Amino acid sequence: MRTNCQDISQLNLNSLAQLNLSGQRSRKRIQGPLPSFSSNPNLTGVSIGGNNLEGPIPPDFLKDVDHNMDIKIDLSFNMLAGAVPLTLDAFTKLDINLVGNDIDELDYTLCDNDELLNYLKYFITRRT
Repeated sequence: MRTNCQDISQLNLNSLAQLNLSGQRSRKRIQGPLPSFSSNPNLTGVSIGGNNLEGPIPPDFLKDVDHNMDIKIDLSFNMLAGAVPLTLDAFTKLDINLVGNDIDELDYTLCDNDELLNYLKYFITRRT
């Protein structure tokens, strides 16, 4: 699918299984808030690192995705800020890369999920 859309939230992604929009090479990188992908039950991979997504990770992020599937999410090097939502604690096999954002909180509940910690790549890296 080709699009000139700069705001990822304008895309219809209801049956999406994989999305790779990492490191857009033009000056018009993807911008706007991070979509929740809450209506994408078949989603197994999202790679949208190296763009200009901003704001918090939505509290309903990946809400309808099967929590027992292997999920790989790359949100690195955007402008995401705030806390990692506690709803991600429901996942048993989540590989999420958040390096290069302004994430400033990881609830201890996520740290107590041994299965999640085997997959969770969490880095608190402040933009300078």
